[in-house]
Amino acid sequence: MSVRPVAFNADGSIEMVYDEQGHSGTIPAAAVLWATKIDGTDSHQFIVLACPDGCGATSTHPVGGGAAPAEVQEMFVHKVEHDGCACGQVEPGRTDATPAAHTRLNVNRMDGPGRWKLDEGAASRGQRSEGTPVAIEVVYRESDGLVVGFLPSGDIGPDLAIAGLNAEQYAALMKTDPAYLDASGEVVTAAARGA
Repeated sequence: MSVRPVAFNADGSIEMVYDEQGHSGTIPAAAVLWATKIDGTDSHQFIVLACPDGCGATSTHPVGGGAAPAEVQEMFVHKVEHDGCACGQVEPGRTDATPAAHTRLNVNRMDGPGRWKLDEGAASRGQRSEGTPVAIEVVYRESDGLVVGFLPSGDIGPDLAIAGLNAEQYAALMKTDPAYLDASGEVVTAAARGA
């Protein structure tokens, strides 16, 4: 069992429970921490939670959610909304669909399609505004083509746009981090536009 989230509060704090010891309580948003990579940088693939009781127990949760996918994925979305993503692709304070779209991209990169448990309705869209069928809609930054998420379920900011990728380019997206779209908006590359 683990130290895990059970409810999310408007102020960014999280109601937690530590199953093994029966501890529970609330931790502030600032206590929801990115895991640290071996090189000392933060990892946007994992969050570390400490027991709210102060007993010293911690649990590391993968972006895919592990044994509690819906709750953990929601925790990642709230973390990205509050602090931005550790990778730097999403800035803090975004209240549009970008944090969820970015988290969903990271879930798919880690655990593959079908693991996302929030906003299931967005997965059925798969059409570009021009009506051309696509495998997936991605959210990208217009200035340099950086793909920050996919299958948004809501409005995105004015600095972002949506493009459609076919199955081949979706496969390239899953292998490329960070990923960019070329000038056509249809091909995934590892280099920013104009780089």
